[in-house]
Amino acid sequence: MSIEECRRIILDNFRSIKLEKDYAKFQLLLFQILDLISQYEKLIGLQEEIQSKHFQLIKNMEDQRMLEGFDYVALHNKRCGELALWRNELDILTEYKNHVSNILGQIEDGTAEQSLMDEEKEFLK
Repeated sequence: MSIEECRRIILDNFRSIKLEKDYAKFQLLLFQILDLISQYEKLIGLQEEIQSKHFQLIKNMEDQRMLEGFDYVALHNKRCGELALWRNELDILTEYKNHVSNILGQIEDGTAEQSLMDEEKEFLK
């Protein structure tokens, strides 16, 4: 076996190890992102449910003359602001998910391996 063949085998093995490590790392990232997205979706649903119950309670208290002149608009605006913030964070997480999914796709379809091989060629010139 020639030195060139040994070098190619070693580079192939190192590249394979790097890609396997990267794939596992990005799978973990994707899992963490998906878990966080799920939690945000639950949070948004819970916030909407709580807001509805809160408005019902206020209405009942007004009917019992226990509360007067409640500022529904201020409460609604505050809740909408919270909801907008959480949805914005959810959008950011979705961008992260798409980016990580693209990287995983590049590893799966061989694009990442080809990029590494191109970098190796440039380095070894």
